[in-house]
Amino acid sequence: MMSYSLFLGCYIPAMQPFAEAALRKIAPKLNINLIDIVGATCCPVPEISRLIDYETWLIIAARNLALAEANKKDILTLCNGCWETLMEAREELLKEPKLRSKVNEYLRTLNKRFVGSIEVKHFVQILVEDVGLDKIKENIKIDLGNLRVAVHPGCKLYKSENERFAQYLKDIVKAIGVQVVEYDIERVCCGYPLMLASVDKAINERSKWKLDAMKNNGADCIIVVCPACYDQFEKAQLALKDEGLEYNLPVLHLSELLALAFGLKPEDFGLNQHGVSCEGVLEKLKVK
Repeated sequence: MMSYSLFLGCYIPAMQPFAEAALRKIAPKLNINLIDIVGATCCPVPEISRLIDYETWLIIAARNLALAEANKKDILTLCNGCWETLMEAREELLKEPKLRSKVNEYLRTLNKRFVGSIEVKHFVQILVEDVGLDKIKENIKIDLGNLRVAVHPGCKLYKSENERFAQYLKDIVKAIGVQVVEYDIERVCCGYPLMLASVDKAINERSKWKLDAMKNNGADCIIVVCPACYDQFEKAQLALKDEGLEYNLPVLHLSELLALAFGLKPEDFGLNQHGVSCEGVLEKLKVK
């Protein structure tokens, strides 16, 4: 078994427990052992905290990293934003000894210390580089060949070296056997960061643009690996529904798609808790 320190962030435990439940169900099948990080907080989200106070952002991230280091296992995160924060904070602290020393002075008051002894890994990275696509294929129990999915990597995955994490997501989805829908604006942001400035612009100039492209190209659902992207696509659809626009595009975390492919029952990980109903997906897959 490969062991990882599980960093869930704040969105998933608070609002998207089905993503966590699906991960915990499929992890043993992939020889993954998950170790909870006791006392972890928000990563914290860089779009807000780093812009307001860089040092505070770094100290909070360093504390989370120090907590994971106590487990002596690399971090597995299901969230693009958490991956970005923890990865970039770790890099900053390792390359700047004076900054690291200053941050550790703050952490010392909490009896914590950042060392840099573990890595921060995104879920898709672990699936491809550590688990392997063959292991994923070994566990597939359900034929997903009739399902047409629009893949949304999210902005932050394109920050990985050579943008490989964005490609990993597509490789995993293809390995599961679904039909991947091309919709030309895959790289466009879902609109979540823009929500902080203008809800109207975020939904109508970002989310709607993407939803229109996905729907017009025949997608049955959207696959994401970021809880913020998930939240944005669901909220946008519910808001646009009030304006008479029906998309009915369920948003699934990759962990949920894997759970379905592995033959898990939808109620076992909470697929019925989504804001946009997943019934259409289940009907297409003939899953009850």
